[in-house]
Amino acid sequence: MADSPQLILWQALFYSLGAVGLFAIGALPLRTYILIRRAKSASRATLKRVLILAAFLAAVVLATPFLLQVAKCLLGYHCSANAAGGWISAAFVGAIYLGFEIVVFTIRRFSARNSVAA
Repeated sequence: MADSPQLILWQALFYSLGAVGLFAIGALPLRTYILIRRAKSASRATLKRVLILAAFLAAVVLATPFLLQVAKCLLGYHCSANAAGGWISAAFVGAIYLGFEIVVFTIRRFSARNSVAA
């Protein structure tokens, strides 16, 4: 029986976001460290660093329950009715990481625009 194209797209979305979520487990702290180090040389460095750190902490707080669910699934405990439960939790982590990147992009864009205008 053939699946509908919409179902295939939803599955691809969840698996892609799940892969991004698994990547984000290591990338979020490293990316934050790199961004804070770069912000030291910029104008208004303190405000920029505080905003990046606040975005990082918000992402960690939002991702923590999903990360615990992923860890529970990876350790072999019962995490959902099927294997998709772990991927859905990882997809939420991926969506949170993409949200973090959008917020950081906005912070960097507006701080660059303000420093050029000054």
